[in-house]
Amino acid sequence: MKIKLLRTVSLGTLGVYWLGIFIGTHIPMGVRGLGRINDKVLHFGAYAGLAFLLAAALSTLRVRHGTLLLPLVVAAVYGCVDELSQMAVPGRQAEVADWAADVFGAGVGVFAFALLAIALAKFFSSTCKVPRETVPESVG
Repeated sequence: MKIKLLRTVSLGTLGVYWLGIFIGTHIPMGVRGLGRINDKVLHFGAYAGLAFLLAAALSTLRVRHGTLLLPLVVAAVYGCVDELSQMAVPGRQAEVADWAADVFGAGVGVFAFALLAIALAKFFSSTCKVPRETVPESVG
């Protein structure tokens, strides 16, 4: 039951977040009120979050092979498609530097997920050990 809830929450969060990225990158220039934030920082942060959430969602789907590589590839491909689709938005343009920030951010997001997964695995393996004396002789 808990894994189904975790899966639903992670996939739902990923979907909402991804929709937010799509909407945010397709607003015509001059409409958004982000002030003087460097857009490369925005790209980096958005795609770090996207790759982190992709890795988290994949881990709840029990995808074992490619759990870290697949989110990086998906984010990189989506970043390219997103950049190219922005050419149809007034005041927006596709930039290789934006895509590079997307890919770099995705790499950091995947790395952050891997570190968190390792830390959680170590934490739960150390806190959930069964004392040796409670294991029957035939098992231990």
